[in-house]
Amino acid sequence: MSTHPGRAASAAKQQRGKSPLTAETGPASSGDSGGASADITEHELKRRAILEGAAAVFARRGFVAGTTKEIAAEVGLSQPAIYHYVGSKSDLLREIALQVDRDLFAALESGIARSTNPAEQLRGIIEEYTAAVVRDRRVFAVFWQEGHSLPQEIQDRIREDQRDFITRVGKIVARLQRSKVLPPGPVAVMARAILSMPSWMYHWYLPEGQMTATEIADVYCRLIGLGERR
Repeated sequence: MSTHPGRAASAAKQQRGKSPLTAETGPASSGDSGGASADITEHELKRRAILEGAAAVFARRGFVAGTTKEIAAEVGLSQPAIYHYVGSKSDLLREIALQVDRDLFAALESGIARSTNPAEQLRGIIEEYTAAVVRDRRVFAVFWQEGHSLPQEIQDRIREDQRDFITRVGKIVARLQRSKVLPPGPVAVMARAILSMPSWMYHWYLPEGQMTATEIADVYCRLIGLGERR
């Protein structure tokens, strides 16, 4: 089962952890006469809203059937504004893929940074990844379902990046296997199986459900023998 972790282009490497749809707006900069925040300009805010609208339309209608006209209606802008702030429909899908990349690698880095203990690192990755999917499930759904619509060059980079992601998680899995926390078996298969749990949440997760992202992640961790969250 593929877990789809994609670093869709080299530019994403420089922006990990800065999801274009979820980063917070910082305080206003005193030197910015345009009234934009220190971190996010008005242009960027519009761009993010368009990407959110594109994800909603593509999740509902599919990439082929969805149109920039529908996306414009979704976000209350004109169709030319879509092209001005982001570009064509293909550009929108590419930017969604880049966001997924940043979210996934931010989850990986944040999880690893939590501890030197491999069990806590793996728990951290699962929790961060689950939270990312819950936060932007339509964006993740579009990436998983419409990845084949990306240019071949981007698809190739995604596959390469998937191997990198699995390799890094696999190193943690191998350490836990040596300490008998996880059962023996092919490391790559184990890593893919573990990451598949949050990967496919977009199929069934409902925001109005009774469990939080943290509680769901705790279920995943207990399933693989990491115990309850401390």
